[in-house]
Amino acid sequence: MVYVALAMIPGLLLLVFIYTRDQLHPEPKRQVFRLFVLGAAIVFPAGMIERLMMNSRGFAQGGFEGQLITAFFIAGMIEEFLKASIFERSVFHSKLIQDRMDCIVYAAAVGLGFATVENILYVTSSGLETAIVRSVTAVPAHFMFAIIMGYRFAKVKFDESNKAFAYILPALAHGTYDTFALSGSLISDIILAVYLLFLVETSVRILHRVRKTRLPRRRLAM
Repeated sequence: MVYVALAMIPGLLLLVFIYTRDQLHPEPKRQVFRLFVLGAAIVFPAGMIERLMMNSRGFAQGGFEGQLITAFFIAGMIEEFLKASIFERSVFHSKLIQDRMDCIVYAAAVGLGFATVENILYVTSSGLETAIVRSVTAVPAHFMFAIIMGYRFAKVKFDESNKAFAYILPALAHGTYDTFALSGSLISDIILAVYLLFLVETSVRILHRVRKTRLPRRRLAM
């Protein structure tokens, strides 16, 4: 139970962080929790699909080529496409989305639900060191992929941007992260750290941009 608690803390703290960024018009808590649960629920179908693909003849590649396939076409594409599908089908077309920040909060709830369950699986099987490492790498990475996703869906909703970017850009960001995370070399770890800092800067810029373009809206029931 201690490991489960340790695995849950990073995701829950980040969820509280993004929820409190919307101080003017906070989202209904039960809806945020619903999206968090939906994100958590897709870990298992994502894992099944990934396992089937990795065991198929077309994807059974070794070396750097196999690493890229795993990073972009298995982990990145499947996980981010599932998250985006959940977001689009469950909340994007609803009255809950009234400004750009709503998209980011709900997308983050989906991403952090996924990241939290995934983190529990890793930490309970690998221990304290994994909990510490993933609390500053994988879980924040999922959070930042979700910020990118939410921002792109906001662009679709309010600027009529191409919806494909809401699926593709988070998948590319995820695939890039996994490419270095799977390498296991010192150089890859250094590049991964730099890439995480780039994601942090990108996320901060997105949040700053969104906060400057708030739209007035009516209050929803909590």
